Amino acid sequence: MANGAFQAHHRQFPRFNLEMKGFYRVFDLGKNDGCAEIQDLSHGGLMFISSDPLNKGDLIGITVLNLEIEMSFNARIVWTEKIAGNLAAEYRFGIEYLNVSAMNKRNLSLFIASKQEK
Repeated sequence: MANGAFQAHHRQFPRFNLEMKGFYRVFDLGKNDGCAEIQDLSHGGLMFISSDPLNKGDLIGITVLNLEIEMSFNARIVWTEKIAGNLAAEYRFGIEYLNVSAMNKRNLSLFIASKQEK
């Protein structure tokens, strides 16, 4: 939904706005990798935009790419919405991480701390 008309979603962790590239794979469907434009992230999940329609509940692997570090997570899509007004179909997805490794928790904490300092 355009113009800030987001649905309210329960947040356990604060989100940090950013723009990064990533990619994902839907486990249950055996789909090929898709591109993700990551818009925000937190200790518990992230939000990304993609041209592929995905469903609430889909289990995915997602990799966040940036200059500092690469992080990969298993995750579940917890909400979806179609972005209105775009000529090409695009969708926004909120995901929660599942079973985050100790290394990824540490890397995520370091990455978020570096964004908070700026």
